[in-house]
This record gives sequence, structure tokens and C-alpha cells, in this order.
Amino acid sequence: MKKFGYRQSNSDHTLFLKKEKEKITCLIIYVDDMIITGNDEEEIADLKGKLFQEFEMKDLGNLKYFLGIEVLRSKQGIFIHQRKYILDLLAETGMLGCKPAETSIVANHGLQILEGAKLTNKEEYQKIVGKLIYLAHTRPDIAYAVGVVSRFVHLPQVQHMTAVMGILRYLKGTSSTGIYFDKNDHLDLIAYTDADWAGDRDGRKSTSGYFTLVGGNLVTWRSKKQKVVALSSAEAEFRGP
Repeated sequence: MKKFGYRQSNSDHTLFLKKEKEKITCLIIYVDDMIITGNDEEEIADLKGKLFQEFEMKDLGNLKYFLGIEVLRSKQGIFIHQRKYILDLLAETGMLGCKPAETSIVANHGLQILEGAKLTNKEEYQKIVGKLIYLAHTRPDIAYAVGVVSRFVHLPQVQHMTAVMGILRYLKGTSSTGIYFDKNDHLDLIAYTDADWAGDRDGRKSTSGYFTLVGGNLVTWRSKKQKVVALSSAEAEFRGP
């Protein structure tokens, strides 16, 4: 890709970019699957020709499915979701017929590691949580809940598995939820951030959360436990970004 005049992204080494004045072409690759996009149709056609000469490849046309992510497009915009991935996960865990939950995690859940509490199957817990982490790529609404249950993968107890099952029950009722990218005539950048104070009962650390919108569309989001203990709610908010 560098030979073709592309620059490797510093934030994601699988992403390659080429800019010509106001036109841009992007290629992102995962093992032997890749996506090519941009607003320079001539460069995209040229890049495909060069790649076909270098490798044995097949052009699958407009993007519809990529690594468990489904893509729907219209004249108004693009919608991405992981409905099939969710249904497969529910079937695998025996939760396909479960009763849906209204929220991904209860407020003031108070989850922590309790001394002497009954342990759950560690391998199964880690497997489900790992799949939930990947699912959060298109589901910002479960980012916080998944972040919480991820804290206990080293010593999962029954209460933690119950919380995981609660996330699955929430997904049962929201399997078609995803992210919509609308066609807007601006690229305004807006960011929101917040934090709780000492929400982690084990280490008394706070949890930060943020999301950013470009052109009115959600592009990044995160929920993460802070690295140090905040001594006040104001300090927790200050460290939030």
C-alpha cells in the first residue's frame, strides 16, 4: 500500500489512506478481508486493478457484511448492526427464548468481588464477555454494562454471570438496534463526557464515559474505569475526558 502512495494510519495500523486535494481513498484490512471506500472513484478503480495484479482477489461489490457486522444502505444514509451475531450468541448460550430486559444493567448494581461467594464457570464467562466486547462495536448502549462485567473475568462469581445474562436478555429485545449514519451537509464535531465517582466498589475508582459526533453522526464512544482514585466528584469529572 505504501508503494501505491498510501499512508498508514498511526491510530490504526490496518488502515491506509491516500488524499488528493479534497478527495480521499481509504483501505482497511483484517487478515484476508478488506474494505475500500472514499470519494475518489478513479483512484478506487485504479487501486483495485493494482491489487488484482499483486494478489488473487475477488471483488464482492458494495459492502453488505463484514466480520459479523451487517451494512444496510439507502439514499438517506447507512445503517450498521449485528443482528445475526446477536441471535447466534443467544442461541449458543441458550437464551434465544428468554424474556427481554428493559435495560442492559440495573442502576446502582453494586457489582464487586465478594469474599466466599460462589464462583461460576470461568471459561464460559470469559467467552461470552469476549463476544459482548466485540458486539459493542455497533452497540454503544451496552458499552458501560460490558465494561463492568469485564472487570471480573479473572474471578467471575455467580452474581457477575447473572449480570452477563441480564445483558443478553436486553439484547434479545434490541437485536435490530445499531448505528445510523445520516447524510448531512456539515462536519461539525461535538463531544460529550461524564464520569461517576468511586463507582467501582473493589478499587474505589471512578468510571469515565464519552462519545463524539462528526457531522451529526456517532463515530467514537467509550466507557472505562479510570486509572487512579479520584478524591472528589470534581476530580472524577476533570479526569473524565
